[in-house]
Amino acid sequence: MGAWEQAAVKTALITGGASGVGRVHAQQLADEGYAVAILDVNEAGLCETAGQSPRIHPYACDVTDLAKVQQTVSTVIEAHGPVDRLINCAAIMPGGLLLDHSAEQISRIMEINYVGMVNVCQTVIPAMVARDEGEVILYGSTAGLMPMQRFGAYGASKAANNFYAGLLIAENRSKVRMTLVYPPAVKTPLLDQAVDGPPLLNSRLGRRFLAVEPESVVAAAERAVRRGRKACYPGVLARIIGLASRFS
Repeated sequence: MGAWEQAAVKTALITGGASGVGRVHAQQLADEGYAVAILDVNEAGLCETAGQSPRIHPYACDVTDLAKVQQTVSTVIEAHGPVDRLINCAAIMPGGLLLDHSAEQISRIMEINYVGMVNVCQTVIPAMVARDEGEVILYGSTAGLMPMQRFGAYGASKAANNFYAGLLIAENRSKVRMTLVYPPAVKTPLLDQAVDGPPLLNSRLGRRFLAVEPESVVAAAERAVRRGRKACYPGVLARIIGLASRFS
């Protein structure tokens, strides 16, 4: 009998748990008593996050590698039990004009942000649906709703995230609660990758007034999934963009 069977502790699996929003989710769920498995390619960041609680367990995993994802999920289940909570945060966010990117760079952004989400969801969620229980938080972006110059590659990947996750949630007929989160810019290390992104986003005004704190995003996402909401727009700007996209 495994330790998880004796303790009956709930298990959360978080991609992109080495920093940012993923780290905040991990800290919060660990405080709530979950066994938290965090997946990332940033091994130093994984160790930093895991060092904040004995309930947080790091797993080095490239989400673009389906075989590795399947192997890692199996290892997590064997060690901690079935996944009760899935949170997909893994992403990269480089900016720049589309023609300044190589085709390989654009494909890599799509592989991490979109294919990575698909690999994790298709590996984890079917078992949750079969058990008819669990919670899923998937991170899309307002960048996938509103086209912005110098954010074309990232925005395209997030539009794919939004489309896939939105339909996944619409097709769900089980008791698994699923929420798609549309955050605006968030004050995390991910934002530092967008130095060549939209000028307003990188201005002092943008950083101060347009970007939101990761803790507020996580709090909004947690409220949404626990209340059974299918979509979450954290912050005033996200809600405005969400409304505008519906009427455009």
